[in-house]
Amino acid sequence: MDGEMAVGERTVRHGRPPSISVSMFDGAPMLALSLDYEDRDTPAADIAGELIKLADAAPWILPLPELTTPDPDEAEEPSPHRLRSPAAALLEAHRPGAELARKLERASLADADDATLVEIVAAWEREASWAAAQQARAITELGRRRSAGGPRSARSTVYEVEARLSITKYAAEGRITTAEALEEFPAVADALAAGHIDLRKANVLLLEEWLSPDERRTVHEKLLPDADIYTAPQLREMMRREALTANPAAAKKRHAKAYGDRHLRVDPGPDAMSFLSGYLRADDAETVRIAVDAMAVAAKGPGDARTLDQRRADAFTDVFRTILGTGTTPAGTALPALQRRSPHIQVTVAGGTLLGLDDQPAELGGYGPIPADLARQIAQDGTWRALFTDAATGEFVALSSKAYRPGADLTRTVLARDVTCVFMGCRTPAWRCEIDHVDSYDVTKAAIVAQTATDKVDSKCHSHHDVKTVGLWDADRDPTTGEVTWTAPTGHTYVRKPVRPPGPPPPRSTEDGSVQEPPGPEGSPLGPPGPERPSSAEDDSDDPPPF
Repeated sequence: MDGEMAVGERTVRHGRPPSISVSMFDGAPMLALSLDYEDRDTPAADIAGELIKLADAAPWILPLPELTTPDPDEAEEPSPHRLRSPAAALLEAHRPGAELARKLERASLADADDATLVEIVAAWEREASWAAAQQARAITELGRRRSAGGPRSARSTVYEVEARLSITKYAAEGRITTAEALEEFPAVADALAAGHIDLRKANVLLLEEWLSPDERRTVHEKLLPDADIYTAPQLREMMRREALTANPAAAKKRHAKAYGDRHLRVDPGPDAMSFLSGYLRADDAETVRIAVDAMAVAAKGPGDARTLDQRRADAFTDVFRTILGTGTTPAGTALPALQRRSPHIQVTVAGGTLLGLDDQPAELGGYGPIPADLARQIAQDGTWRALFTDAATGEFVALSSKAYRPGADLTRTVLARDVTCVFMGCRTPAWRCEIDHVDSYDVTKAAIVAQTATDKVDSKCHSHHDVKTVGLWDADRDPTTGEVTWTAPTGHTYVRKPVRPPGPPPPRSTEDGSVQEPPGPEGSPLGPPGPERPSSAEDDSDDPPPF
């Protein structure tokens, strides 16, 4: 259609007005300026050129003007989701990486149309997949360097990732396992880096089902092309089906391996609750379910308002509470001692809280803080032992011994103080840990120096104790603050903050040097107790289990 535009005193005629269109070429979004040759020096062409410059700065457009954008219904390679919004279509085809991240960071969400907003969400998801792939490459390189130093040095990779990312050892091991698998199966690594699949789907393809490397690659060839349109559970089901097809005999091997991986785990939940899960053989799991159901039905009595689920949970718990109470297994075998004591749960609670003078949270070993009411409820059936703190610092009062092995009082104090292993993020309960000397015990000084003291020992799980003992990591404890500083092989330092004992905070010193007591509980004239010490010498006997 012909058109004209008046500029000053002259009229410019042209066959069609300049137009800007968008397209994709070789996976990259592009812009195109279309105009008649005779219009190249007109104001309209200049304006169109400026628009391209503005569009170049838009978050979803790359600076590659070329080609035109056909209608989605007419395109040879239409948008997979048949998008009509140019910006949304460009984002849909954009490869993940640093350039896309810069574009997305500048995106104006308020100005984007709905289709573009959805593609912005999808683009960030691809960026997350790309970032996970790049992180995996770095983890693999770190592991390769550590492996050169032998098995123990290789194991340090787990602790370095755990400490630097402030994640659990279990999570760090998962990152490393995924990174090693991505190295072995580059097709999956490429799909993750391209944003074709997310990390969860990558783990399904890499780790689900027992397959030989060649069999797994064959399955990948079948599943990867369409993996982006399936959820992870759907992909897992397809993986199992393909695995059976690839090697029917492998089913028996997979079951044998899975049975070897059976386990129970406890994960802390909110509101002083936890999740207990088990990975069991199918018939064993059904055995547990049937037995628990039967006990729950038998427990129903007149006036019992508990639901069936509640009675199931209570019946399950009662089995193990009875075992700890009797100290024997169902077969009559005595339970082994841990840290010279019978297995038990441990709750640390302030004396005032126990007496009902305040409601300070208590500390349940292996879980964390619990409400005061729950601590008092546990106390009704517990055996209690006093642990003393310094009112000026809130720290446990120091106990010491010249012997290498700590006595009962010192052990109890250290376990209550540390709560868990003192490595960053490790949640292994202190009662399952090993009592470690911060500085190696010197037998030549055993007769003259008390080297086994509260401020000279702490709780470390076997793994973290081992890497310190062999010299890969170093740990130092500040006796004043209770902070434990770990030094990694790279020189990185990490600080594990102490778990403050339950109860009111210690008094604060004011500017004039006087001590300001924290207020006691409402309606109570009591502040925190003064410093106390045990009245008797430390006893090395095997005391009854404290709670």
